[in-house]
Amino acid sequence: MTADILKVNHLKVQYRDSSGIRSVISDISFTLKKNRCLGILGESGSGKSMTCKAILGLLNKDFEIQGEVIFKDVHLLKAGKRKIRNIRGKEISMILQNPMTAFNPLYPIQEQIMETFIENMNIGKKEALDISLKALEEMHIRSPREVLKKYPHQLSGGMLQRVMIGIALTLKPGIIIADEPTTAVDAINVVKVMEQFVKIKEEYNTSMIFISHDLGAVAKISDDILVMKDGKVIEKGETQYLLTHSKNQHTRYLINTRRALVDRFHQVMG
Repeated sequence: MTADILKVNHLKVQYRDSSGIRSVISDISFTLKKNRCLGILGESGSGKSMTCKAILGLLNKDFEIQGEVIFKDVHLLKAGKRKIRNIRGKEISMILQNPMTAFNPLYPIQEQIMETFIENMNIGKKEALDISLKALEEMHIRSPREVLKKYPHQLSGGMLQRVMIGIALTLKPGIIIADEPTTAVDAINVVKVMEQFVKIKEEYNTSMIFISHDLGAVAKISDDILVMKDGKVIEKGETQYLLTHSKNQHTRYLINTRRALVDRFHQVMG
């Protein structure tokens, strides 16, 4: 039996402002097992990204978080800021949906990658540069030395996404959280990015949470799926079972919508 690496129990998130308090995430529970990929599927506003930000302590003070999040026996919601900062990046890496927001536009890519490696791996500048080059090579990025010298705006969304994946893999985290990783990527690069995630799953010793509104992407990579709607988990289970035996009306709607799109595509191409 595969061990759990992350347990989320009765997680609730409320947002407080001048008009009052509203519920964002309503009492959700799930587990992530070692060396497995959990897909979190839902339409925009369903609460999938908010869930992962709450887990990693990335929400500001306007949000009130309740429940229990346990990573390797560490209670993340009770841990101090320093402890969380050490875990975030090194042990749990998050790949954001818009890679442009992950990089500072004022500095070259090289400076930012090296800083990340120096801080998290306790190494010097020369070793950080060597590791940065290797990280880009692992992602099959051509002319890595030239890419490192460029500023974020000089690279495409797909290229930046692959740089982020390279950074995450180099840190060898126990968990990679990918938040809508294909959103800012053009259609050609979506295939390349998905290939990278499949490779991560097959070749690296890491667990993954893959967040997307795209059922096709989630089905391709996930061992288990958790379906969210309006801040609630409405269904969860093993991927193939859920796709063929779903009992929830909203899940079936997502499956049928995806199937209709694929059928239409084949008609047009055929």
